Amino acid sequence: MITTLRERSRTLTFRIAALLALALLPVGLISVATTYQLLNRTEEDLADTLLALTSDAAAEPEAAIRTATGVAKTLVSLIPVLRAEGWPCEGPLASLLRDTPELSLIAYVQADGTVACASGGQGNDLTGRPLHEEFIERPGPRVKFNLAPSISQTPVIIVSLPVITDGEYDGYVSASIPHRKLTPIDDTATEGRPLELITFNAEGDVLTASSGMDDVEQHIPLNRALAALAGTDEVTFAGETASGEPRLFAVVPIVPGQVFALGSWEYRSGATIGGVSWGTSMVFPLIMWIVSLVVAFYAVQRMVIKPTRNLRARMLAFMRSRKLVEPKADPTVPAEIRDMEETWMRLAENILHDEAELYDTIHQRTVLLKEVHHRVKNNLQLIVSIVGMKMRKSNSPTIKNALADIQQRVMSIARVHQNLYETSTAERVRANELLDAIVHQILASATTGDESIETEFHFDECVVYPDQAVPLSLAVSELVTNALKHLGRPETGGPPRLTVRLACEAGGDKGVVTVCNTLGTPFGEGAGEESTGLGEQLVRAFASQMEAKVTRLEEDGEYHVQIEFPIQAFDDEIVPSDHTHPIVARA
Repeated sequence: MITTLRERSRTLTFRIAALLALALLPVGLISVATTYQLLNRTEEDLADTLLALTSDAAAEPEAAIRTATGVAKTLVSLIPVLRAEGWPCEGPLASLLRDTPELSLIAYVQADGTVACASGGQGNDLTGRPLHEEFIERPGPRVKFNLAPSISQTPVIIVSLPVITDGEYDGYVSASIPHRKLTPIDDTATEGRPLELITFNAEGDVLTASSGMDDVEQHIPLNRALAALAGTDEVTFAGETASGEPRLFAVVPIVPGQVFALGSWEYRSGATIGGVSWGTSMVFPLIMWIVSLVVAFYAVQRMVIKPTRNLRARMLAFMRSRKLVEPKADPTVPAEIRDMEETWMRLAENILHDEAELYDTIHQRTVLLKEVHHRVKNNLQLIVSIVGMKMRKSNSPTIKNALADIQQRVMSIARVHQNLYETSTAERVRANELLDAIVHQILASATTGDESIETEFHFDECVVYPDQAVPLSLAVSELVTNALKHLGRPETGGPPRLTVRLACEAGGDKGVVTVCNTLGTPFGEGAGEESTGLGEQLVRAFASQMEAKVTRLEEDGEYHVQIEFPIQAFDDEIVPSDHTHPIVARA
């Protein structure tokens, strides 16, 4: 697998794709950064929108609390006057309540816990009440929710301010707002309104809740204390309610430092606004990068890779069949590729022209060479005929035998030239066919009397050059002739036996010729004659021409002669003699 990847990484397609990916990567990164900034801006706009909507939804509670605060401040300023006049509170405070219908009670509580001045319940003692004790410990503005107040006995929101006389704490003024009047969300109009609106004071105590005070704890942010949120400015955050529902929360101050509004909004996981999510915002630049890469890669594939492959295919077709196909007219192919194709066409045409001239030259040489072989063979046949005429006119057996030897050797040479003339390629000779023809011709012309000879011939297919075929055939001719001359009947009985083998492995670089004859009682014409050694000398001379090795061995009543010769390698690109001119095809 690693090798395959390494090979593919070397292709033009892979390298162009890698370069295009690197070239387009900055565009994708810029797009991601731009989208990231856009989403951040969108989140900021969303936060501002939620804060504005929350502030708008809390406008009614905010107005009521600010009114109560204003009334309390007015009463604080009137305390010295009312005290000097003996606390005439009924008239002024009743008039003040008529002007502010949002309030249910206005009262001044002295430091000892006595209600000194009030719109109702004047004279009551509030000693021991939680609010009174808190003012004694820490005088300061407060906004509290009281489920069961001692005077009105109905749930109220109490806005209290301390009274300071000559730098000393001198009680506090309270303005009560009926809790039922602080319902900030209209159930019939929820568009642009929070799912839940909660108001709370600086201590984290819930003042109002749009869905009621019974299950208010279920709508508070999980793991977020309201007291901690009271110490912050306007803020938005995502989280879960105590009931496990995902929400977007917005906190805005109603009365700075005292009262705050908490609005919860529907939250869609992974989304910001308008259905755009972080996931899609990251996928879009990635898709844009991939699409750009695909388009660029397709353009390169269409304009470079494909024309290059087509050009290579035409080159391969020309190499295999010498067919020259002109390219198709394609306006999308770049001018550089067209120039390469035109250059290739001119080069291929020049190659075809040069090859045609070379083929003609080789053909002429082959015709002349065959004619030479034919004339040499005819001349040798003429010599054989003349020698035959001399043999018929001679009366001496010795002269006849000498002329027969000469005639046999000349006929062997003639057979070689005949085979070279008849072969389809003048550059190659099938040694197996040549040796088979020579051996059978020698046996046909040999005189053995009435004695039958057992023969065994086996010739492997073997192709050699003519300069090897000639000495090889002459050497085998001498060996077979000598074998027939010295052939004898085996002492163990049976007919005389002659064996000739040619061993040549396919694709090998060595061939072996073996001639074997039985020894024993001589018979036939020439039996008992002493050898002159001429045949052995000729065999050695022919073997020397082939750079061959001759081995002689006598064993088990048989005489073996083995010639081991090298086979020269052939060039497969050699043009055949009977060639056909290449065909030039036009598309």
